[in-house]
Amino acid sequence: MGIDMSNYMMIYKERVYNVINIMPTFKSDDREAGTKKAKMIDAATINEDGELVMINDEAWMFKFVRR
Repeated sequence: MGIDMSNYMMIYKERVYNVINIMPTFKSDDREAGTKKAKMIDAATINEDGELVMINDEAWMFKFVRR
């Protein structure tokens, strides 16, 4: 189950994508209480050809901007 991101644009490797949803992955060995940061992100996006594509990379590679 992903997170609806249709109100955001995604910036990845200096390119802007229309993002549909994301599925973050967190470190499984991190059992401490408090705020956790995503380690990896799978992002479903629409590319410049109008095709649905999945981008998978480390979380720090992505930026999200509200439309």
